[in-house]
Amino acid sequence: MKNVLILDDDAAFIDTMKASIDTTQYTVVSAGNGEEGLKKLEDFKPDIILLDILMPKMDGIEFLKKLNEKYGEGKTPVLITSNSSSLEKISEGVSLGICGYVVKSNESLQSIVDIIDKTLVK
Repeated sequence: MKNVLILDDDAAFIDTMKASIDTTQYTVVSAGNGEEGLKKLEDFKPDIILLDILMPKMDGIEFLKKLNEKYGEGKTPVLITSNSSSLEKISEGVSLGICGYVVKSNESLQSIVDIIDKTLVK
């Protein structure tokens, strides 16, 4: 069983992703901001992280920096799932070692699930 951590302040996105991900293959845990996400990492070791950029308390980029400081860059695949298509944020994410960047409003839930599956099969 693989572990997925979803960090997003949009509860509807979290709920629909949880409903779309095959729970016979994945355990899914979520958090509403980067601070909560870092706390979840104390007890939950994800195989992939879906990370929103724009969140309260600690945004996705700050979370990614702290994740890299604590565990090392690229140790856990991070797929940014955001409605922000800012080239600055995309390039900052790439420089911090993300495995991909999805603009949520441009993708179906199934395409995000497909990316998770492909990333974890590697």
